[in-house]
Amino acid sequence: MLNHKTLRFLLPAILSIMLAMGGFNCNILGPHITSSPDTTSNNFSFQSWSFGASNAGGSTLQDVAIISDSDIWAVGAIYLDSADGNPDPNAYNGLHWNGQKWTNMRIPVPLCGSSSTQPFPLYSVFAFASDDVWFTGGGDMEHWDGVTFTTDCSMNALISGRVNKIGGTSSTDIYIVGNAGTIVHYSDGSWQKIQSGTTLNFYDIYGSGGQIIAVASDPADNYNRKIVQLNGTTATDVSDFPIPWPLSTVWFVPNEVYYVAGSGVWEKNKLSDSTWKDISNVSQYYSTVVRGNSVNDVFIAGAYGEFLHWNGVRWYSFLPETSLNSGAYGSMAVKGNLVVAVGQNEGKGVVLMGTRQ
Repeated sequence: MLNHKTLRFLLPAILSIMLAMGGFNCNILGPHITSSPDTTSNNFSFQSWSFGASNAGGSTLQDVAIISDSDIWAVGAIYLDSADGNPDPNAYNGLHWNGQKWTNMRIPVPLCGSSSTQPFPLYSVFAFASDDVWFTGGGDMEHWDGVTFTTDCSMNALISGRVNKIGGTSSTDIYIVGNAGTIVHYSDGSWQKIQSGTTLNFYDIYGSGGQIIAVASDPADNYNRKIVQLNGTTATDVSDFPIPWPLSTVWFVPNEVYYVAGSGVWEKNKLSDSTWKDISNVSQYYSTVVRGNSVNDVFIAGAYGEFLHWNGVRWYSFLPETSLNSGAYGSMAVKGNLVVAVGQNEGKGVVLMGTRQ
């Protein structure tokens, strides 16, 4: 079986992880918080879907946002066959769940600076409400108001390469993060570049209770990482001691618990704490995303379909139900008793939906 250290060197942005998968049994893992609130239930039922034609090219899903159990968006690139049975070169870049089924969508994404409008792949989606959903495909932002899509290309000159994630507190206070240290902030109707102090790639951003934190790394070239707290147009470094490996995700409840993960999983109780606690033994695989509802209701997903739940007392692994042969879940959204993870497996985009009973 591959051990955790073997997987420390994988690039979290690449969902297809080419390693030989070892066996793994359902695990109830030991507690890591000695003083715990009441537990939450591990009783989940799962549904899964795959999208893409095997002969049409590699499909993947990059991000997901839950508005309600009948209004979920996922984005990426889904390649299907055309009506004549041949591969269609134009990808579907979105999926929408209406409570009963997923619908393939081609969200118009213009090539900024030209008149061309094509369904280019989308990398991130972030929703404030059913009529306030934001998408990015790189150098632009697409906004869904419940009726139509509109495009904003004004941030194009401020970014360096791909945009990886959207975060924020409202549609007038939005951050995007991406490659080469990119952080851009939208406020008062305009975009402003934030100096991040790094050229590492930012892979995730999360905000709650007035705090916004982003994490960056570049495991393809080195094992460095960076954690920053964002406040308006300022990025302030957060201690990463003693984390030695790349990070790809962050989630927290302000002043109660903070998680960062990637090559390992780390936690602290206060952002001002100088030391992160290593709880990497909860998983032997690379952790691409952590999200949750509360301090006793936290989820981690990652390579080979790893899917963990913290119920306030111990971590529980659903891997026997959620495993992927050669891919990973790269993003996840959680809302109440519903959790949805998206990613890639064997050249197809995948969706995993878990409902707590």
